[in-house]
Amino acid sequence: MSNKYNITEVWIEKAKLENTKVIEKEFTSAQLKSDEVLLESDAFGFSANNITYAVFGDKMGYWGFFPADDTWGIVPMWGFATVRESKHPEVKVGEKVYGYLPMASHLVITAGKTSPTHFFDISEKRNSISPVYDNYVRCASDPGYQFDREVWQLNYRPLFMTSFVLDDLVGEGLMAAKPPVTQVLITSASSKTAYGAAHLLMKHKKDRGLDYQVIGLTSANNKAFTQDLGCYDKVLSYDDIAQLGKEQVSWVLDFAGNKGLLLNLQTQFADKLDKLVLIGSTDVDAQQDKPDGHLDSEFFFAPSQIKKRTGEWGHAGFAERYASAWQSFALHMNDKVAVAEYSGVKAIEALFHTGLENKLNNAEINVLKF
Repeated sequence: MSNKYNITEVWIEKAKLENTKVIEKEFTSAQLKSDEVLLESDAFGFSANNITYAVFGDKMGYWGFFPADDTWGIVPMWGFATVRESKHPEVKVGEKVYGYLPMASHLVITAGKTSPTHFFDISEKRNSISPVYDNYVRCASDPGYQFDREVWQLNYRPLFMTSFVLDDLVGEGLMAAKPPVTQVLITSASSKTAYGAAHLLMKHKKDRGLDYQVIGLTSANNKAFTQDLGCYDKVLSYDDIAQLGKEQVSWVLDFAGNKGLLLNLQTQFADKLDKLVLIGSTDVDAQQDKPDGHLDSEFFFAPSQIKKRTGEWGHAGFAERYASAWQSFALHMNDKVAVAEYSGVKAIEALFHTGLENKLNNAEINVLKF
């Protein structure tokens, strides 16, 4: 007997991100082809990181994971899902997995490269920029999975992975820098990936034999919250950047994507700005205003650093280092954020628009369910 499913998807207009529409489809298990699997979304995490996926959808290839059409795209999310139907002999109905999912109630994938711990989506229609995003981790055999910590994993696991490998890259660069770097400036310092990286940069200072300040830059509204996180040596609002002076050899790690701000920092520090690293784009409004001027910068792509270190440390070695870093961060953050739950497609759409307006509450971690 064929089972019927109602699939709901939220589509975003690629050229005008504030335009969204809901697509409803009917699907039956009889439509599944050999090795295809139907995943039903259980819950997603949502943060400014998902807005970055949309802003850089064309430039970085994020629209290619879950193709809609030439005009519209589906924003990727990290979340948990359950296997509802399977035509693959090694993927069983009822399995719970963690991985990259569309902003949708269901997803059909072509399972392949299976192992006891994971499987991949090898569908030809999936235009992927990295295998990191194609991997579905089987929760039953995942040492990092904790049922009572699902909310934290939803929100922090993908973000903190970027924090982890960014800290690794920056640490390597700082140890080689001559003259020594004396301050690391982090924009959008209230965002989760930013303060995750800041926590690690603070934690690893002495181990690396380095002496620098980790300084968070954020809006005046977010300054008190960011200070209370305890992840920075100092937190300044964007209005107070002049207090930094001009003489400190500096790195800038940019999560905001505000070119005007970065041009000002580049001018302020001139030859004292050793490196400007572009990571994210939490300031969506700034994407509409691109002032003239060249940024001497480099773009950070987390999967490249993951691939490099996995090759050097091995999968087990990488997992052990990540687990140690995560445990330290989770302990530090345990009482500093609250959980906010959103249920239903209208609530999900509304939260996406809140993110576009750069009005997400950084003191909350968001859980979304269709």
